[in-house]
Amino acid sequence: AKKYPAAIQELEAGYALDPRREFLFAEAQAQRLAGDCQRAVPLYQRFLATEPSALQASAAQVGLARCAQQMATATPTPPAGSAGPSPTVPPPAPPAPAPPPLQARYRDPLGGALLGAGVIGLGVGAGFLIGSLTASNNATTYDDYNRQRATIERRWNIGVVGLTSGALLTGTAIYRYHSLPTATSTSSATLIGGTVAPGYRGLLLQGQF
Repeated sequence: AKKYPAAIQELEAGYALDPRREFLFAEAQAQRLAGDCQRAVPLYQRFLATEPSALQASAAQVGLARCAQQMATATPTPPAGSAGPSPTVPPPAPPAPAPPPLQARYRDPLGGALLGAGVIGLGVGAGFLIGSLTASNNATTYDDYNRQRATIERRWNIGVVGLTSGALLTGTAIYRYHSLPTATSTSSATLIGGTVAPGYRGLLLQGQF
């Protein structure tokens, strides 16, 4: 909502209660967006001193670079009592686009596709295995079994392939989710991109085969 002074007060109060480095980065962002890079730069430096992750450190470096550019282009205030007309103050530059938000694990599109394909493979494989066993149980005589043998074996083979593929895809998706950087810095993600990702609670699989 661009209510930077109020945000700064809340972040300072939060840091006083729980001195987490996320508060430092969030307040630095608020100070910079409010136009006060003199206060934002020390906060960025204190945040970097806590040795954050590479992604978080890169976001802080971006903020420092923008502060350096802002302070370099700032018009110095003339001393009191100086003669001559007041210098023309150029209009403020539009704010630079914010870096992309930290990606939460459960929003990774490739991980979601792999997990979805894995779940489908497991379901298809289980369905065909059950169909194979059902066909086998329905064969009450040896002649019945021979007549349905091709169907039983085909369903069994498809079921084994489906379960194997589904397990591999699901395992790959879990590994990918685990290897993605966690969006632990809630305040950082909020002030970079303007949104906070909800917590991941789990998956609910429903259906019938």
